[in-house]
Amino acid sequence: MNQECNQNGLIDPNDPKGQLIQFSNAIFFDRKFYALNLQGTLAVIQESRECQFQVTRLSRKQAIPSNYSKHFIEYFLETNGEILLIFLISERSNRTVDKVEVFKLQVEDLSLLKLDNLGDRTLFAGINRCLSVPSSRIGCRNNCVYFTHRLIDGWRLYDMRSGCIYPCYDDSGSEIKNPVWEEPITGKSSRR
Repeated sequence: MNQECNQNGLIDPNDPKGQLIQFSNAIFFDRKFYALNLQGTLAVIQESRECQFQVTRLSRKQAIPSNYSKHFIEYFLETNGEILLIFLISERSNRTVDKVEVFKLQVEDLSLLKLDNLGDRTLFAGINRCLSVPSSRIGCRNNCVYFTHRLIDGWRLYDMRSGCIYPCYDDSGSEIKNPVWEEPITGKSSRR
């Protein structure tokens, strides 16, 4: 890979000011790191023979939400052998999430394919972790993204079908601030 460098590091090809790449998010997948920088450049980082890491590929296009945003938070997630990128998008204020977008990373060319349907998957995007669960096996709503972040009080549900965001409520109708996820009952008793 022929990439512009200086003595301090790698220059970001998508930054008009020619700033150094500063990574904001990464995921380890198929023995490589896929890292996203502050300007939306996606980099593939691999360990070289000298036990050092090197950038082996950079995306041509920025990995950013498809619509205007004042602020966004991104989450990487590996599910079913794919890398997904979730964007929580704030259009007016960084204290609210107005939209959610989910993209599948095409690892061959580092492009993003916007997903309109998650099928039988449900995604959870928390402050420090993301996960994907098969909805039918767990018993939760499919084709949805549950999320929270530091500036939101409680959990929200983004329904991929309707494109709407809803607060999450418990059985008594109270908004869920700190959910407790329970193991599903499988019919087998652990008591003897």
